[in-house]
Amino acid sequence: MLEYQRLFLLSILAFLTLVEHKILRYIQGRKGPNIVGPFRLLQPLADGVKLFIKEPIRPSTSSPTLFIATPMRWSCTYWGC
Repeated sequence: MLEYQRLFLLSILAFLTLVEHKILRYIQGRKGPNIVGPFRLLQPLADGVKLFIKEPIRPSTSSPTLFIATPMRWSCTYWGC
């Protein structure tokens, strides 16, 4: 049963991403990214692949500990962790 719930959730998220792209394209008055598949149905898949192959950007002269810890501290301060 849990497998079906996950599959349902993933399909809903993919559909909502598609709707978001269409709304933003309409609001911004542009055609958006290149068309991926018929009716942009493969756009959520392309977004997911892009997310996982994107390189993290870290300045070479910064402290890795501070670079990671500062956003976490800010979010804990903001959200009251």
